[in-house]
Amino acid sequence: MAVVVVGAGVAAAIFLWQQLSRRPVAAGMAIAPQNALFTLSLPTDPSPWQAVAQSNLLQRQPWLAPDYGPVSPRGVELAGADYLKEVRPFIGKQATLVMLPMTPETVQELPEPPFVWIVPTLNLPMGEQLLQRFMGSPLTEVNGIKIFSAKGVLPTAEQGAIALVNHADQSYIVWSRHQSALKEVITTAQANNGIATKSDYQHAIKDLPPRRPLVELYVNLPAFVASQSAAPDGALPNPPRDIEGLVAAVDMTPQDIDLQAVTWIPQDRQRLIQEGQSRELSRLVPDTTLAFYGAGSFQALWQNTPQGVQKAISDTVEDLTGLDWQSTFVPWMTGEFAAAFVPVPSLRNAPSLLFLSQTNDRPRAEAAFQELDQQIRDRLKWRIQQTSPAPQPMTTWSIPPGLPVAQHGWLSNNTLFLGLGPSLLADITPRPPRPLADSPLYRAVIPHPRGAQLYINLSDLSLFENSLLLPQLAPDVARSLQPFAALGVTTQVRNPQQTLYTVRIRLKDS
Repeated sequence: MAVVVVGAGVAAAIFLWQQLSRRPVAAGMAIAPQNALFTLSLPTDPSPWQAVAQSNLLQRQPWLAPDYGPVSPRGVELAGADYLKEVRPFIGKQATLVMLPMTPETVQELPEPPFVWIVPTLNLPMGEQLLQRFMGSPLTEVNGIKIFSAKGVLPTAEQGAIALVNHADQSYIVWSRHQSALKEVITTAQANNGIATKSDYQHAIKDLPPRRPLVELYVNLPAFVASQSAAPDGALPNPPRDIEGLVAAVDMTPQDIDLQAVTWIPQDRQRLIQEGQSRELSRLVPDTTLAFYGAGSFQALWQNTPQGVQKAISDTVEDLTGLDWQSTFVPWMTGEFAAAFVPVPSLRNAPSLLFLSQTNDRPRAEAAFQELDQQIRDRLKWRIQQTSPAPQPMTTWSIPPGLPVAQHGWLSNNTLFLGLGPSLLADITPRPPRPLADSPLYRAVIPHPRGAQLYINLSDLSLFENSLLLPQLAPDVARSLQPFAALGVTTQVRNPQQTLYTVRIRLKDS
């Protein structure tokens, strides 16, 4: 009897876990073509956007208020319909915008990026009723599916094409300004090979929150990056393959914008390894730090870095110092690693760039910095001077007539630093009395530190403007950043192919 009870309990637990772990996928992803550059799935119910409206972001961030096409409140208003009464009761919970690559065919049809709105209907009769409401004259037919002109679409009353597509047990209203884009969606639906059928997408979407978010995003990163270099006629270059794709879920509260994202790498790329948690180095920089990046293991971080980025870093270090980055520095950087922008209060908040690294091979690290000092002296003719004695010596680089421009040294037996810019010694030695890790703003955007961490104090970013580290921001960029107080990102390698990103943007008080 006990065995039966235990077995039933285990079976019930497995069933419950399976149900809770199933995450609903936006219905439109079933017929979204796999060559899409990106997709956005948005709620068709206006109420979830109330938090956005209350934040005043729509007024200051117009890109957060897109038009949904002919089945959005704005689109149906132009067609003389009542969205809440005549459209919303007929459609599903999410509409999906699919951005497709420009091709010679789409450029010839209309010289703008082709996109398709995919809107699931509750059933076929309702879909047919909606189609009758918005369709104009017939345009063409694809594999038995009729395409019509669409009414009530910006910028004129007769622009774009609309169709009703059936797939599995679901019907969809699909709309685009490009007939060729509609044809591609129809072909995808009939072949049953939409994005939702991709195994990598299916695995990645499981790591996103189970609740339905405000916005769901999918990015075909190789195709999207290649599209940014497309020729005027729509011809695409060979895409990069460092990261295969990204899925993300975005939610919003009156205080924060929260995003969780998963990226995955191609099957033939070197497997990802765990990077550990950055714990210590955020306590070695002051709470005035404007930007901070910390990784739990530099060795793992370096192994996970795409080869193209590795080469760029190695080439830059060799160009500046004449030293081989891979052989001189990488081997002894065995612990945590961090980089930070820190303002120096005594110099009117002039910014300093600080690098921190832990090591379990201090002699090799000291030898590397001796080589670096020699190269700086010989190549740049700078003055190299030891400014504090052992056991924690500090070295200062100065330019004529004696202006200090960099320092390096040891903060402990296993932690060294390199600071570029005004001296930070008074702010980091001894340990800061108010470290960044205890800052309320840091803790607000990184409430659960794990893996690698990125923090940017957006409220005080203007302190860096017109400096060597950050030129003056364009007015539109500066204006778009005004509502935001801080950005926090944590990253976790979930398995040899996937990385999870948790992002929080804290909004300023209204």
